[in-house]
Amino acid sequence: MKAHQAQAILLCLGLLSACGGGSLAPGVGGILHSIQITPSGPAVPLGLNQQFTATGKYRDGSTKDITASAAWASSNSGVATITGSGFASSRATGSATISATLSGVSGSSTLTVTQAILVSIAITPANPALVLGTVQQFTATGTFSDGSTQDITGTVTWASSNDTMASINPGGLAAAFTLGSLTISATSGSISGSTTVNVQLATLSSITIRPENGKIAQLTSQQFQAIGTYTDGTTHIVTGKVSWTSSNSGVAEINGGGLASAAGPGTTTITATLDSISASTTLDVSNATLVSISIRPSGRTIMPGTKLSFTATGLFSDNTTQVITRECTWATDNPAVATVGVRGTATGVGPGTANVSATLNGVTGSVPLSVSSATISSISVSPASTVLAPTTSVNCIATGTFSDGSTQAITNVVKWSSSASGVASVSAGGRVTAQSGGNATITAQFGGVNGNASITVDSSPLTSIQVSPPTASIPQHTEVAFHAVGTFVDGKTQDLTTFALWTSSMPSIATINAGHASGLEPGTATIVAVFGGQAGTADLTVTSAAAASLVVSPAARDLERGGFTQFSALAEFSDGTTKDVTPWVTWASSSADVAAITPSGLATSTGTGTTTVTTTMDGVKGTAVLRVR
Repeated sequence: MKAHQAQAILLCLGLLSACGGGSLAPGVGGILHSIQITPSGPAVPLGLNQQFTATGKYRDGSTKDITASAAWASSNSGVATITGSGFASSRATGSATISATLSGVSGSSTLTVTQAILVSIAITPANPALVLGTVQQFTATGTFSDGSTQDITGTVTWASSNDTMASINPGGLAAAFTLGSLTISATSGSISGSTTVNVQLATLSSITIRPENGKIAQLTSQQFQAIGTYTDGTTHIVTGKVSWTSSNSGVAEINGGGLASAAGPGTTTITATLDSISASTTLDVSNATLVSISIRPSGRTIMPGTKLSFTATGLFSDNTTQVITRECTWATDNPAVATVGVRGTATGVGPGTANVSATLNGVTGSVPLSVSSATISSISVSPASTVLAPTTSVNCIATGTFSDGSTQAITNVVKWSSSASGVASVSAGGRVTAQSGGNATITAQFGGVNGNASITVDSSPLTSIQVSPPTASIPQHTEVAFHAVGTFVDGKTQDLTTFALWTSSMPSIATINAGHASGLEPGTATIVAVFGGQAGTADLTVTSAAAASLVVSPAARDLERGGFTQFSALAEFSDGTTKDVTPWVTWASSSADVAAITPSGLATSTGTGTTTVTTTMDGVKGTAVLRVR
């Protein structure tokens, strides 16, 4: 190149530079005129990032991505920082100017950092197994764009994929109604989280045998009962389901129904086993002989065609007493007046008096039974009217009024019928079960006389269950009764206590059976009643309060020899509460020659004299005086 040509080019470049005409891009023939940054004015939630792009515009009209070659900067690194590649990271809420510079040319954009947003929801517990009839509190934890977490249980929308299997309320409390698998979800805006729930049956956790450490005489029997406690806190009689064994058949054998028959003196271990769970108790068989038999009730009057059940109690040579109704041979001395079955149930035949007797091992006891000549005048059925929901039931009781003005319960001897068995059916014992919506008349018929009750079956959907009391506090080793009342769409209510499925959230603290909760150890449990796709709950606190005093009632009692009386115990606890603790205390009689007393507080006189009945709980005693003439 000639010297004057080179000088001309340099002169032109200098003039362009002096006139602000732009810069020459490296490696490019054009001159950089401006830089455009995209996106323009973006907003990102705290914790999220933003990729910026720098585009260079040249004098010749061309453009080029200069993101990687530009120098990037943030005016407020406390709000956002930016890398050499244009990648901005949010640090705090606020605004920052993001700029890109190349060859003395700059462009900028404003970045606004907003509050963090929800990015995911986690539900706990995850994939739980929920026992049928129980409740489960779920928690929704939100994770936000800035990495923070927060309990959002009360602000999300909860849903169940199968409301008939398990429902969930706005607070995340789910109740299981039927067996199966479903999904529980929590949603906030467009963000959701879910977990799988399997509803399954409760399993057996322990068995209790009653009575404990029984004692009977040879050639008599003892009926044992097995009570199962399940993982949902419920207790059920499983006597006919367990496998019964006796460790010494020479002392006693036991059948599949838990009836142990004494063969000879000694001790045997009685064991009940179900689903690999076992419990054992001892049975002592004495060589005591039967001395006398007392029968109750005595001196009663019944009407022809009606029934009366008797109980026989034997007094043995060791001054123990035992119910021997099953072992005795029953008879009447006047079958034209009354007959008696093998279990001591007498039926009135015609007017007059008969002696009902029970005999065992050559010993006999008897009581008089009168059969009136009165005829039935009317029958009343209670309840006279009631409203039921489908599948629920009510026990109807029939009471006869006779021509002599006397009344007698005749529930088990009347003929029961329903005018609409498709609406409500009735069993031979007067139990009415609702089938479908409508009205039915339940009739009890005896001796040509009828009594009626009106049954309305309300098929409206159940909307809620209220458990009362909503909160309760009891000392350990006491009980409290809960009630469940259902409210239906039409506003009607029904007592569902006997129909609801009751469960306890903490079986080690409290168990529950048909609404009766038993406190086992200090703590808090949620009591749940489930019916018809609805659940009601109550809180039960079991305290460590100890018995401060015991009151036995009656405080004094006079009996004829061979008579019976039931004692009860009322405890006042250290927290000021009072409870009937009759089944929880230990009972004793100071003189077995005068009276014996069972673990349930039933005293039987064995001779004449005076004895002190003592009850004990937590080392505290209460007493009563029993005099036998």
